[in-house]
Amino acid sequence: MNRREWLATTGAAALGSMLLPARAAAPYPNRPIRLIVPFLAGSSPDNIARTLSAELGARLGQPLVVENMPGAGGIIGANALKRAAPDGYTLGILANTHVINVHMYRKVPYDAAHDFTSIAAISGGPTALVVPAASPYKTAGELIAAMKKAPGKFNYGSGGKGSIAHLAVEALLHQNGCDAVHIPYKGAPEILSSMLGGQTQFGMPVLATATQYLRNGQVRALAVSSAARSPYFPEVPTLAEVLPPGFVIDNWSGLFAPAHLPAELTQLFFSALTTLQANGRLDAQLKANAGELRRSASPAQFNTMVANDSARYGELMKSIGMDGDIS
Repeated sequence: MNRREWLATTGAAALGSMLLPARAAAPYPNRPIRLIVPFLAGSSPDNIARTLSAELGARLGQPLVVENMPGAGGIIGANALKRAAPDGYTLGILANTHVINVHMYRKVPYDAAHDFTSIAAISGGPTALVVPAASPYKTAGELIAAMKKAPGKFNYGSGGKGSIAHLAVEALLHQNGCDAVHIPYKGAPEILSSMLGGQTQFGMPVLATATQYLRNGQVRALAVSSAARSPYFPEVPTLAEVLPPGFVIDNWSGLFAPAHLPAELTQLFFSALTTLQANGRLDAQLKANAGELRRSASPAQFNTMVANDSARYGELMKSIGMDGDIS
């Protein structure tokens, strides 16, 4: 083939390729979606994630693969979510430790207000002041009195520094003028196992985490941190009832994505989750563990709630001297 023939052939081929219709982009989603949970398996956010994996995955037509990344009060998992591409293939279940951490640590590898897309609230509930079933303390007042008589002799566990269980106990101790030794674990379930093993004498896990232990008679609840008694354990008083003026700490979890998730994907996830919340299956799973359904009017409304909680917890932590004390 001479040069003229070659040019004619290649030119025609190039023109033909330009005239071919562009290949349509594959519809979203076309592969599994990663669902990061910055907490241990068996924790309240993990239980929610397992339900979402089945229900939301079926609705979207692709599986949601749960990936537990516990540690550092949720910072490890949240940072992994922040670093992911905002393409809809990485989501995360974050709890209010997400906004507590920015006040707890001097250096956090993300900006809670700008490095994430808030999609929707999912669940919530109070923390519960619990002791082993064999504990001699039957009321919160008795436990506080004992700690005042023996300062530094009581241990309590938490799901990590900056976790909601850590904040709840420190607020309780500060308000009542006593102290105890904090033993941070990798996740909330260890708060209960450490009490049963004798390493700690009390703790304030989220009520949903302690529910099965309470129902099995392994631990006893002395109070809850909600404004009103829990409908699941109506015999348990609020902190305000037994240790006035008390305080209110309400745990929550929600669905998040990396920052700059396209608006159409944010709305897709929000609508899918809203439908799931309406069909009753998520509510049933929450009720089985004394959890409470949380709803958002929109992603923007959820984002405002997250910002308000950040300010509220920041003020509480500053008042008890718990802010910015960890490098």
